[in-house]
Amino acid sequence: MEKFNFRLERVLEYREKVEDINKAEYGKAKKKLDDEIVAFDEILSHKENINFHRDNILSKATINDLKNYNLYLKNVKEKLANQKEVVEKAQMKVEKARNVLINSSIEKKTLENLKDRDFNDYLYNVKKEDEKIIDQIVSYQSSMK
Repeated sequence: MEKFNFRLERVLEYREKVEDINKAEYGKAKKKLDDEIVAFDEILSHKENINFHRDNILSKATINDLKNYNLYLKNVKEKLANQKEVVEKAQMKVEKARNVLINSSIEKKTLENLKDRDFNDYLYNVKKEDEKIIDQIVSYQSSMK
């Protein structure tokens, strides 16, 4: 009997490559999200440091100093708001990449299950062929006696 040959092997290989590409894309998107979150946290920490510093010098600061602090804080708050939008966009990209990866994994798994089923059918047929040959040998031997 011939060896096992899955009829959709090329399709399965293609699906595996697509899944690998989608894994890489998901990894890139996740890394980008992590970097953006770190940048957001740094801006937030910087804002808190400015507020703390402004509060510490409040008693000896001039009105012009406080005005400059508040103007700078306003700019930092705008940067924080912009960075928050960037983080949200990165989160949406990660979610999209995750969904694409899940779909490609499902498609690949479906083909793997089909391959397993075909292989089990192949093994069953090989076993039946072996049993048939054994039966023929036994029949031949019993007829020869």
